[in-house]
Amino acid sequence: MLRSSSRNSGQTEPLAALVAIGLVCAGVVLYTGVLATLYPGTTARDPADATLEQVWNGVGSDGVYHETTDRNDLHEGVELPDGYTVLIEVTAVTDAGRNITVDSAVVREDGTIRYGQTDVDRPETTGTARRSVGVHLERDPAGDVRGGTLHVEVWR
Repeated sequence: MLRSSSRNSGQTEPLAALVAIGLVCAGVVLYTGVLATLYPGTTARDPADATLEQVWNGVGSDGVYHETTDRNDLHEGVELPDGYTVLIEVTAVTDAGRNITVDSAVVREDGTIRYGQTDVDRPETTGTARRSVGVHLERDPAGDVRGGTLHVEVWR
């Protein structure tokens, strides 16, 4: 006849299991806290990234920036951040492989707009964001869509 043993192999003390779970939870909380301090700029509050998305949604209705039709729409219908100056620039790559500025605009914090201006004084704390875009040039007789860049700078 087999007797049951008072030793239960493979079982854990309830108190030890609770302590282990508490330590794992504390480790996860500390880990996320450290990541938040190491990568503070990854929030949606960054005005340059938010402005870039606003501008892209305003001018890139078909995924392509059209030099002739989108020129005056660089800032139209775009919610620019209050109290900031915003520079918007669209560049394209030519057949020769060089970058040319297709359109640009500076929207000052008071609402004044200057087209074709990119040489403005910027503070060191200027936020920048860019993304690739297709660009259709009016001067291109073939009507090809070229590779380009939508570039945004935001500062106070």
